[in-house]
Amino acid sequence: MKKSIYIYAIAGLLLSASCKKSFLEIDPQQQTDADLAIKDLPGTRAAITGTYSLMQAVTYYGRHAVVLPDLLSDNVFVSSVNQKRYLSYDQYIVTVTDGVASDLWKQLYRVVVNANLLISKAEANDYPDLDKAEAQFIIGEAYALRALAYFDLMRFYAMPYNYTADGSHLGVPLVIKSGIDNTQIIAPKRNTAKEVYTQIIADFNKSMTLMTRSPVGFKSSMRGRMSYYGAEALLSRVQLYKGDWIAADSLATDVIKKGGYSLLPRATMADDSRKQNSVESIFEIQYNILDNLDSDALVNFYWQSGSYGDGLATEDLYKTYTATDARRAFVTKGSRKNGENPAYLITKYTNNTSYEEPVRVIRLAEVYLTRAEARAHQGLDGLAAADVDVVAGRADANWTATTATGDALKAIVLNERRKELAFEGHRLFDLTRNKLGFTKYLSGRSIAIDKTDKRTILPIPQSEMNANKNMEQNDAYKVQ
Repeated sequence: MKKSIYIYAIAGLLLSASCKKSFLEIDPQQQTDADLAIKDLPGTRAAITGTYSLMQAVTYYGRHAVVLPDLLSDNVFVSSVNQKRYLSYDQYIVTVTDGVASDLWKQLYRVVVNANLLISKAEANDYPDLDKAEAQFIIGEAYALRALAYFDLMRFYAMPYNYTADGSHLGVPLVIKSGIDNTQIIAPKRNTAKEVYTQIIADFNKSMTLMTRSPVGFKSSMRGRMSYYGAEALLSRVQLYKGDWIAADSLATDVIKKGGYSLLPRATMADDSRKQNSVESIFEIQYNILDNLDSDALVNFYWQSGSYGDGLATEDLYKTYTATDARRAFVTKGSRKNGENPAYLITKYTNNTSYEEPVRVIRLAEVYLTRAEARAHQGLDGLAAADVDVVAGRADANWTATTATGDALKAIVLNERRKELAFEGHRLFDLTRNKLGFTKYLSGRSIAIDKTDKRTILPIPQSEMNANKNMEQNDAYKVQ
């Protein structure tokens, strides 16, 4: 049997006691018993730390998952002066053997399987009374991280939930139990989008029953760990993507009212957003000078003072910001050395010295805009407009109160999401889930991406197709 199928690389995963980038991989043939690693609270802590470490990788939130949704949309393109990163995505010519698509797929399932092992082993433990509360919280974190990984798998490798009326189209394989030896290898089929979303929602809800509203065992200021409100905020995003407007509204409202987060003020927005644990951040991926990605770090893809700065903003995006909008500080008009002139330079990430700059997974501004969109779809135009005004008004000194209604209001919400969440990995999904075509800008030219174009999702890696006879390829990548 081939062992290269990545979604059930049973135990070749990290159960680490540190946040290092290199991991001690367990060979399935060694029949390593995960009970030895997750037998007490220190082992459980190490296991969740290891799962967070997997999320730091360049193949997940370290770069790929943040860059691709902007690059595949109308926000970002690769400069004519480049080091050949992401060129096939920039030009919409991705193939089934593409390394980025393969690496992202593998890393997402590594997070899934690590979470599976932690959940199954930790839930079976009989922790001392003094350890039970923290152990339960950690198990809740694992459920939430598994849910997030599956949600990201769906965003990258499956068509949006509303592609079919009942969510019956192909999602990704659900593997919610993982063994620790090669006798338990399986060859799963792809579940439907509805089935995967049902599991994602169930996992987030489960996580919230296990995590108290105030974290146990670490400071509540640590946004680098999942929390009750982190799970709730992400679940509101899931429900928005699913089109459950009432649920998205309710969940977002709870985070806004009870989470204790606040929007960054206009005067300090640019600087404070680059700091870890800001008052607006709900969940972020954090780094330090010891566990950074060095030249592969996200900052180096965008920042001109970094290692290469290949990613440039489109003029179209730049023009959405008024001169009085503080968010315009994240896109500066200048020139690319030996390249584009003018060029719209991305300055949202700037720290490649200590690397103590977070990758934003979800923050309060998005939650307000989630509620605004959900309310607009419910016909609650006045309430939706008020949420838009909260976010845009705190950024733009000359913002005028929103009076639009209906489809015009929905378009304003979407445009505010574009301005607010640029370079954070959202734009493509906002376009596709709203069934909108767009212009893909490249250096010196552009291409039209129709709302029916199926290249907006990634191919299932060919190595996965070769190893799993039950796997089915996405339509845009099938051999004709």
